[in-house]
Amino acid sequence: MKRNGKAEIALEIDWTFPLNFVEIISGDGNEVFRERMDLTHTKAFGKEKFRFDAELQDRKWVRLEVWDAAANGAFTQPVWLED
Repeated sequence: MKRNGKAEIALEIDWTFPLNFVEIISGDGNEVFRERMDLTHTKAFGKEKFRFDAELQDRKWVRLEVWDAAANGAFTQPVWLED
């Protein structure tokens, strides 16, 4: 993460059903922030690398969720951010 709070999040996803969205969830200790990116352009049985820019200024933690068209979700454990 850069000093201005900008971060690039890179992930590689394998899926069976078409994807619906990926959500970057973060918190500052008082509030939870959500940023959702649409992935409805994906087709069944895919694999792709994604890169997303995220605003993480003053955030204490971040995690990701990926949801598909069948409402199946996958998520990471929270990652604690250092100052």
